[in-house]
Amino acid sequence: MKIIENNLLRIIISVCYIFFILSLAGCASNSSPFPYTTTIAEGRAAATDIMAKTGASSISLAFIDGERLVWAETFGLADKGSNTEPTVNTMYPIGSVSKMLATIAVMILVDQGLVSIDAPLTDYIKSFRMLSPEYTQITARMLLNHSSGFPGTDYRNGFTSSPLSFSYSAQVLETLKTQQLKHTPGYMSVYCNDGFTLIEQLVLAVTKKSYVQFVQDEILTPLGMNHSRYSLDYFPEGSFAIRYDEQNTPLPQMFVNLFASGGLYSTPTDMAKIAMMFIGGGNLGGLRILSETSVTEMGVDQTLTNFNPVKKNGLNYGLGWDTVTQPGLGAVGVIGWQKGGSIPYTKTTMTIAPAERLAVIVIGASNGFSSDNAIVIAERILLRALAEKGRIAAMPVPLNMSPRPEKTPTDELLNSVIGYYANSNTFMRVQRQSNDLNIAEYDISINDWKNLYTGLKLRDDDCFSSNVNPSESFLFKTADGRQYFILRNLQGYGHYQDNLIYAQLVAASGTLPTAWANRLDRKWLMTNDHHDSILWSNTVRQLNGIDNLLFANSGSLEIVNPFFSDSRASMMLLIPQVNGRDLNDVVIETRGGEEWFRSGSCLYRPLETIQPLSSGTVTIGAEGLGEWRSLDATGVTKTVTITPTVAGGHWKIYDSNFKQIETGEGAKSVTISGSKYYLIFQDTANVNVA
Repeated sequence: MKIIENNLLRIIISVCYIFFILSLAGCASNSSPFPYTTTIAEGRAAATDIMAKTGASSISLAFIDGERLVWAETFGLADKGSNTEPTVNTMYPIGSVSKMLATIAVMILVDQGLVSIDAPLTDYIKSFRMLSPEYTQITARMLLNHSSGFPGTDYRNGFTSSPLSFSYSAQVLETLKTQQLKHTPGYMSVYCNDGFTLIEQLVLAVTKKSYVQFVQDEILTPLGMNHSRYSLDYFPEGSFAIRYDEQNTPLPQMFVNLFASGGLYSTPTDMAKIAMMFIGGGNLGGLRILSETSVTEMGVDQTLTNFNPVKKNGLNYGLGWDTVTQPGLGAVGVIGWQKGGSIPYTKTTMTIAPAERLAVIVIGASNGFSSDNAIVIAERILLRALAEKGRIAAMPVPLNMSPRPEKTPTDELLNSVIGYYANSNTFMRVQRQSNDLNIAEYDISINDWKNLYTGLKLRDDDCFSSNVNPSESFLFKTADGRQYFILRNLQGYGHYQDNLIYAQLVAASGTLPTAWANRLDRKWLMTNDHHDSILWSNTVRQLNGIDNLLFANSGSLEIVNPFFSDSRASMMLLIPQVNGRDLNDVVIETRGGEEWFRSGSCLYRPLETIQPLSSGTVTIGAEGLGEWRSLDATGVTKTVTITPTVAGGHWKIYDSNFKQIETGEGAKSVTISGSKYYLIFQDTANVNVA
């Protein structure tokens, strides 16, 4: 009871403090003549540094003070083929920063009295169901603070190169009917895209408008965000920055169909209007988008009252916000709110210092540009601005850490932390070597362990670190009957450290059940994704066993519980923050006497029963599932002529290692030789093999 009282007190104090911040913002001048000369120079240096380091094709950014756009600039090329530079109006996919629009949409409905943020979601979405009966406890707040307990993300049909002809959010609503919760609603906050996707269905149910139309009417148009839109169709050529992969290949427009969770294309100058609105307590230029109460509520740390045994300041979720205690600003005594976004080959951050009335939006594209790079640029700009204005004494410098003094660990301590640990995509082993610890990761590509960290020694701060890299340390903590290992390392600009609950201790409950042991090392192939989804680059699923632990193998390892039943291996990790995200039960479905593999809404067929390809017609059935065929061209050359029965029918060819070697649309003859190949037909086609 004392803990609850203390947490409630902290929330009350947070609310009062945010109201104070916003009241100051309301009293401040709407413009500032301050030139920010050294700040702009710092920002240019940061952007060019990151461009050189990562090979990013382009960066676009904006810096604001109150309602004044102080500086906006672009770097690099939006289109390398035409040598075209981006302008401040060049759009980028902003990924999960789109969640801020979804949160604003919900809070508008709250302000209008149409939604109660703590009422059951079933009050509004009447068709919402899940297998776990506790789903009736889920509220809109839990969608916005990542505590719903949903498995994570339904990636099927989420990222495509052409428009969807149906509602992705409706698909997610149907998928949830087949899924269990991974934890009791509200128990902990762990990053969850599907929660925000369901906001689309909430808006539709309450307003009878599509989510996209509601956002346009209530947010984008009123704020004059004329260069922001969802990818309902192809954009005009030159209106958006082209993304490039590691081989410098230009990539097509990405249709991010998770509109509420990550689907907005925008610009830093457009998103600056969102930041200005927040700084103004929901008001921009006399136009009120949100009540001050709603902005305040969004800025309260939602993790104060749920399970979060070691705080990560970079993930103290607000409503929508990744953090309401941005650690790079917190290190100099300044409150910051931050939201990041990440889709393949584009990363974004929006960082706001509300009391200082400052904000930065950074977007970068291609190659090695990461979310961390965007944060570094944003922090350098804001820190320099704070120093230039005299708000802080000086620009901080990155930490240069030396090894801390050692202390002798007890046998009891060392023996208590060794064992297997797992997170959503990694399997690790902590071993003792004399008085040191070594941490290894299981590499499924070689079916063996690879050392990550060696020579970790206990230090006077009760963390383990090496002499080689003293800035990275590990600690172990038991909470709610589970043991975790926590990573502490340098973040952002490098002037602070932050924690991350990295992995959970796992152990086999007994010998692997026979039903699951008989499925080990079998392979299943994807059948039901959109023809140009990004998932086709990784179409194989497999089950692997390691020391009586069961893993779903998609190229990375997700641990599942085989003792739930012979046909469902359940999610088994409870890791708050981010490393427990995107989990799924593995469900075995019997179809035509065969065992098929389901993960979320993705359905995979068994490899061993694929029919050989022969001349004739490959027919797509009533469910629309892709039809796989094999073709053995070992020692021979074969020509395959594919003629879909519909214009533009789709098909793909994979080599024996399931590397995609051709993706086809319409009729074509293909010559293959020297190995075994696999073909998937996504439309009925006539085939001739010669």
